[in-house]
Amino acid sequence: MKIAFDEHIPTALVRMFAGFASERQFQKLSVGLTIRSARDYAPTKNDPDYIRKSDAPWIRRFAEDNGKVIISGDLNMMNRPLERTALVQEGMIVLFFGQPWHGWKFFKKSALLLHWWPQIAPLVETAPSPSFWRIPPSWADDATLQPIPTSDKKLTKIERQKAAQVVVARRRQAIREPSTLPLFEASSAEQKA
Repeated sequence: MKIAFDEHIPTALVRMFAGFASERQFQKLSVGLTIRSARDYAPTKNDPDYIRKSDAPWIRRFAEDNGKVIISGDLNMMNRPLERTALVQEGMIVLFFGQPWHGWKFFKKSALLLHWWPQIAPLVETAPSPSFWRIPPSWADDATLQPIPTSDKKLTKIERQKAAQVVVARRRQAIREPSTLPLFEASSAEQKA
């Protein structure tokens, strides 16, 4: 199974993990995993699938090369419709680093990924496709990788707002509709109930 580290992961960290892939201890956890860089799949400006400032083309190229897992330092990837759609349509299992990770230095970033690797390796073999996960910025032994919804947050919010508007409109309509009973019969019918 191929794992791509996106451009928000330091290149040296990708090379380091590619080197670990041949180590016996690493292979015990990661049988058959191949470490790649997203840069290997990124189109150039002259390629027909090039889209400026979008990860969608390399995601699709990676999927065509039987890639299944992406480790990303870019949480915004989930909120960009074209990229999120590519991740979902291609059935990617994506692990995202949280916000504090961006401000850390190389060694701390590397240490965190190495710390989480014993949970990441088995997860990528069993996780549903597509699925998104957050790697907590923690070294706590009782912490776990956290699932993230793959749905479009903005679209979900719009759908909830529309549903709420329908409920409000129905209530208003019910208030506006006059009773078909004469005034005195309506009040006596209400008293009996």
